[in-house]
Amino acid sequence: MSPFDLAAVTFTGGVLIGATSIGAWFWARGRLIRRRLNSQATRDLAMQSVLAIDDLVGACYIAAHDYPEYDVDEPENFFLHSDDPVLVLPKDADWSLLDRDLADEIRWLPNRLRNVRDALESIEIEPPDFNDLFEHRQDDYARLGLRAMDLVERICAEHQLPLPSRPNYYDPRSEFVAKISEMEEFWKRRAQSAGQVPSEPSNVTPIFGRSTAPESAST
Repeated sequence: MSPFDLAAVTFTGGVLIGATSIGAWFWARGRLIRRRLNSQATRDLAMQSVLAIDDLVGACYIAAHDYPEYDVDEPENFFLHSDDPVLVLPKDADWSLLDRDLADEIRWLPNRLRNVRDALESIEIEPPDFNDLFEHRQDDYARLGLRAMDLVERICAEHQLPLPSRPNYYDPRSEFVAKISEMEEFWKRRAQSAGQVPSEPSNVTPIFGRSTAPESAST
C-alpha cells in the first residue's frame, strides 16, 4: 500500500469515526431532552393533581363539620351550610407519566366521591332524625377527606413536591381522625340502643296455639 493509499484510508476512517461520534452525541442529546421534558411533564401533572385533590380535602373538611339548621315552624325543612365536595382533575392528562398504582389511585378518587354522593342521596329522609343523613354525611366525607390527604402526601413524596402549606391552627388530618372516632362512637351507641329496645308483644294468635319453640315448651 502506497503512502497515498494509507493516508486515504486513514482519512476515511477518521471521517467515519467522527460521523459516528456526532451521531451518538445527537442521539444522546435528544434522549436527554426527551427525558427532561417527560420529567417536567410528570412533575407538572403531579403538581396539578396535588392542587386539585387538596381542594377536595378542604371541601371534605367543611362538609364533615357541617351541621344542619332547621325551620322552627316546619322542622321537616332544613338547610346545610356547605355544598357537596367536587373534584376537578387535570383535563386530558397523560396518566402514563405517573407510576401506575399512583395514577390508578388518583383516577379512582372521583368514583369514590360519586359513590358517597349517591349513597347519601339514596337515604330516605324522614324527621325527626332524617335517618341519620347528617351523621352519614359527616362520617363519609371525613373518611374521604383523610384518604385524599394520604394521596396528596404520597404524590408529594414520590415527586419531591412540597406539601400544601396550612396555618398552624388548621390541621385537617387530626380533625378528620377526631371526627371519624366521634362517629364510630355514635354508631356504637346507636347499635347498643337499638339492641336494648324491647320488642312489642304480638297480638296475633299462633295458628297451632303455641308461641314457644318445641324445645322450650314445658312437658
